[in-house]
Amino acid sequence: MSNFNPVKIVIVGCGMIAEGGYQPRCQAYPHKIELVGYYDQDIDRAELLAGKGGGKVYQSLDEVLNDPNVEAIINLTIHTGHYPVSLAGLKAGKHVYSEKPVALRVEEADEMVETADQMGVKFACAPVAMLGYVQQSVWERIRDDEIGEVVSAMGNFGGPLEYWHPNADLFMMEGVGPFKDVAPYPLTAMTTMIGPVKQVYGLARITIPERMLHAGSRAGNKYRVTEKDHGIGLLEFESGAYGLLYHSWTARSELPAYEIHGTKGCFSIQAHDDGRGIRKSTPTSGWESEDSPKEAYTGLDWGKGPSDFADAIRHDRPVRCSGKHARHVLEICERVFEAADKGVPVEVKSRFPAPIPVGDPPPWS
Repeated sequence: MSNFNPVKIVIVGCGMIAEGGYQPRCQAYPHKIELVGYYDQDIDRAELLAGKGGGKVYQSLDEVLNDPNVEAIINLTIHTGHYPVSLAGLKAGKHVYSEKPVALRVEEADEMVETADQMGVKFACAPVAMLGYVQQSVWERIRDDEIGEVVSAMGNFGGPLEYWHPNADLFMMEGVGPFKDVAPYPLTAMTTMIGPVKQVYGLARITIPERMLHAGSRAGNKYRVTEKDHGIGLLEFESGAYGLLYHSWTARSELPAYEIHGTKGCFSIQAHDDGRGIRKSTPTSGWESEDSPKEAYTGLDWGKGPSDFADAIRHDRPVRCSGKHARHVLEICERVFEAADKGVPVEVKSRFPAPIPVGDPPPWS
């Protein structure tokens, strides 16, 4: 650890997720990450984070990208900013870690993946949850054949967003919706543990065309919903396994957050958080609860992804949360909507390098 030179990183986009998630958790790994600065179109936000952790406040994205002291950026802009900001970073020769979704269109993700390869830089993307100790433990047990052949998985996430999120309208604009925003959590777990999806079926539509914000300074403002806010996706994996996705900004379901089913048993865990325990079912014992691994962080450790990213930069190895994997997840979401519109199954064409298990010691140690 003492021989590791921390990677100099700037956070671009200094809103809620930066202040409450990425900054404090990246600061928990100072031996891997050095947050050297912040940029936001609202300079006050950047100054707030700099005041909490030190570092330079940049006046523009160009200033960030032209600074030779900056090795990498973490892109925490709004959904529509993921593609242009990440692409600009990659073209400038910076390593880029993006919040999900990697982009709003598969063609945009293709361009970024190709640019990263051409420039010889690392391109990583959230979600980071699959690096949790619970998720890694269950994945290892699946590889060890504890539940036999995996035959299916299911994921569920969502609920009426406008009742608690002050900017819920941004999550319901064309190109976003619950599939591209929150489906990446169970989809990343499924495609890590099972492999790529080859075909999807979809049912999705706009259920509440006009909504009203109930939280934040704009509470009471009404807005139009321009993206499908409720849907179900059926997945056919290359392995022959099946998947089910339920994602909605309209109705909160009590379906399991994430289950994976095998011929000898099943696991049920959180796809979003680490440290929430493990439930396992077998034909003879039914469902039983287990404690999380003792090392688990309770919640979502936003810093693990950037720490792995930094370790991959220094050791010139593949990142575990790769842009290519995120592109596949994005394509699944896009194809579910296409299948819903056309009323027929749709092929998923992209593939990705199989993620590397974390192992011991973990890259953030």
